[in-house]
Formats: sequence, C-alpha cells, structure tokens
Amino acid sequence: MNCGTGFAEGKFKPSNSVEKLILYQKFTDFVDWYEPIVERYPACQKPALCAETKNTCYRIIRLIIQTNRRRDMLPGLYDIDTELQVLRYHVRHAHKRRYLSNKSYETAAKKLVEIGKILGGLINKKGS
Repeated sequence: MNCGTGFAEGKFKPSNSVEKLILYQKFTDFVDWYEPIVERYPACQKPALCAETKNTCYRIIRLIIQTNRRRDMLPGLYDIDTELQVLRYHVRHAHKRRYLSNKSYETAAKKLVEIGKILGGLINKKGS
C-alpha cells in the first residue's frame, strides 16, 4: 500500500549530514540485514523478543539521528552504547534459544563489534 509519503519508494532521506555518518550507515546496513532474520523467529516470540529486538534497533537509529543534531554529542553517544549493549543481549539470547543459526550469530556479532568500535572511537574523540 502506497500512502504517497515517499517512504515506500525510498525517496525519503534523513538529513544530509546524518546519512554521511559511518555509524549511521553501518547500523542501518545491520538493521537491513538483521530484520528479515528477526521476522523468522517463532510465532510465540513475535510479541516479545522479535518486537523488542526491532524496537531496540529503531531506538538506536533515533539516538544516532538525535545525537548528530546535538552540540554536546557525548551523552548521546553513551545512550547509543547502552542500547547497543541491549541489542547484543537480544542477539545472544536468540542464539541461545536457537532462533539464530551459528552463522547468523557470528555475522551479527562481527557487525556489532564493528559498530561498537566505531562508536568507541567517537566516544574517545568527543571525550578528549
């Protein structure tokens, strides 16, 4: 269904400065890769783990955008780091419950480590 908002057509773009952020790019790439996997979780997990995982991803995207617009980015970067830790927990939990294959878990872990390194570098840069 097309409401004519531009979202479905891929015409909507975030502010020009946020789309250039490597953290934003890497995380949206992760979400694009991970969301179809989350959708394959068992039906009994759809209202719980699936929804919470997706909401955590969306909160991180929102925080990245909000942080990019702030003068003092450090508090926002710490908020992103906290949510990233929650997301890591969700990924580990899904793997332990066997909703996530070993290969998908390994790929997700590598992507999240890379995102964490980028975030850590930003925190160190802004903190000094």
